[in-house]
Parts: sequence; structure tokens; C-alpha cells
Amino acid sequence: MKYVLGLAFALCSWSAVAAKVAIVIDDIGYHQLDYKLLELPYELTFAVIPHTPHSHAVAKAAYQKRRDVILHMPMESARRADLSKNALKVSMSRSQIEHKLQAAFADVPYAIGVNNHMGSYFTEQTDVMDWTLGYIAKRRLFFLDSKTTARSQAAVYAQKHQMPLLTRQVFLDNDRSYQALDRQFKLMIKLAKQHQYAIAIGHPYPETYAYLKQHLASLATQGIDVVKLSALLPANYPVMTAAQTADLPFALPEQEKAAIARQPDRESNPPQTPLKEQVFVPAIEEPAAIIAMYSQQWDIPELLNPLTLAVITPAPVLIQKPWSLPEPVKKPVTSLPFYQLGGSF
Repeated sequence: MKYVLGLAFALCSWSAVAAKVAIVIDDIGYHQLDYKLLELPYELTFAVIPHTPHSHAVAKAAYQKRRDVILHMPMESARRADLSKNALKVSMSRSQIEHKLQAAFADVPYAIGVNNHMGSYFTEQTDVMDWTLGYIAKRRLFFLDSKTTARSQAAVYAQKHQMPLLTRQVFLDNDRSYQALDRQFKLMIKLAKQHQYAIAIGHPYPETYAYLKQHLASLATQGIDVVKLSALLPANYPVMTAAQTADLPFALPEQEKAAIARQPDRESNPPQTPLKEQVFVPAIEEPAAIIAMYSQQWDIPELLNPLTLAVITPAPVLIQKPWSLPEPVKKPVTSLPFYQLGGSF
């Protein structure tokens, strides 16, 4: 009986200690609010879009504060909505993809991994995902699948290239209302308790910042730790930056000497139970939503402001499948004079 009670107590203690959440803030690099998020005293992970106004500076600031930084790489979406000339596209060759990634890492050398910005079309394709993850594995970094499509090929090619793969479970702020943020935050907590971990993605919106500032402290009272994304990697995986794995590695700036929040040892992490696919929440892919996402709250440079772009409409399908030839045009029994045909020539 004593043994049973002791085991029950140990299991309860284990579940309370083991629950972890990693919160990734996507779309970093455009706004001054990025720096305010960095001031929050929690181990948030910053996913930085390369070649944006603040990409290098905010990534450096995050690195110096000992926050995890990952590269938020733009990739082609199902609606072909591409707001960046630096995006990876399905039409690219292997050398073009590697060149884009190399340039992106040069801009964000503090990145220890990569996740996709949009990419619902790109991540479904085989060759380009093979080349992309192959290059990331060559740089000895990991991939976080933002899971903007249920048909992502990331798991297939992460396994092929023997590289760590993490997967997003919750989007916090597709809807920025307080009620929706609260609902998604509670879903994150539920999944963390069920599976000992959860990965959530949010964005640098004022509403998200205000919600996290108010509610992150409540996680500790529920036995949940906010951890770096790298804390969920395999225990034997060496965390490295893109700067350290470049062809010509270079030194990074010294990090702050401030006290670091206690982080659980990765070796003590329990095996991660695969999450069920039904928790998938589709990302924002609608052009109108993308425009609303960026245009309302911040002053974005002219060339980056979606409102200055032409309205994006889905391209018409050129060939329907199964395709069928049109019926032969039926000629009139008697030909008509040209002036009775109507219309213009």
C-alpha cells in the first residue's frame, strides 16, 4: 500500500513538473512591438522573417537576452500569396533554394532552427522540401513545422535527413479578440497537460502582447513551465546557431550575464506523445486577412505594405481534372450575313 501511494504521488508530481509550453512569436522583424515582447520575462521564442526592417537587430537583441531565435522563412502558399521576394517557391531549383536560405541565415545568424512563414503549398511538395530540409540539416539546425497544411511533407524529409522536427499544435491569435485568445490559450494548457508539452504560435499583435503579459504568470500556478523551443529537442541534440555552421563561421556577440530562468534538463523530459491530428488549426492564408493583419496596427514601409499591392485573387485553373474537350460548335443550318452575327470582330 505504501508503495502504491508513493507511486501515485510520484506520478502526480511528475505530471505537474513535466508540463511544458513553448510559445513561438512569428513574423518578427517588422515592428517596434517586437522589442516590447522581448521585455516580457518569459522564455518566448522569436521567429524572425529575414530581410525585414528590424530582422537583424531584433534577432541580435533576442540572442543577447538568451532567447531562442529561429528563422521564419517565407514559403509559397496555396493561394500563391507571396509578400516577399525572398520567399521559397516551388518553381525554384535546388541551388536557388539553397542560395535563398544561405542569404536568410546571413541576415539572421542567431537562428538555431527554421519554421515556415505561410508555405501551405510549398510544404506539400516533395522535391523542394527534400532540398530545403537537406540544407537545414547540413547546417545542423532543426525544423519547426508551422503546420499550415495537413499534407505537409516535413516529417518525411526530416526523417530522411535525420534531423529534429517539432510541430505546432496551437495558433493563439488567428482571431485577436480576447475571447478567442483565451480559448486558444486554454487549449494550449489542455494539450500540455495531456501530452506533457505543447507548442503554440502567436504573432506580434498588440492584443497578443497584452494577453500574454497578463496571463503568462498564471501558467506556473497550473504546474506548467514556459520553456525555450530548444528545450523540447532530443536531449543529445547540440543546439547551434547558423553563424556557427556557416562556411566561414564567425563569432557572435556576448550574451547578457543576467540570471537565467531555471530550465528543466532535457534529459528528464518524458517521451513526447504524438498529438492527434484533429487539433490542427489552419493558418491565415486569405489575402484579405493578411492585409488586415499588418495594415491596421503598424506603420509599414511603402514597399512592404500589403495595401500598396494589387488585390490578390486566386489564379484560374487552366486545366480541370478530369479534363474534357468542349463539344464541337454547332454550325447554323444556314449561314447568316456578317451584319447579323452581332458583337464585334
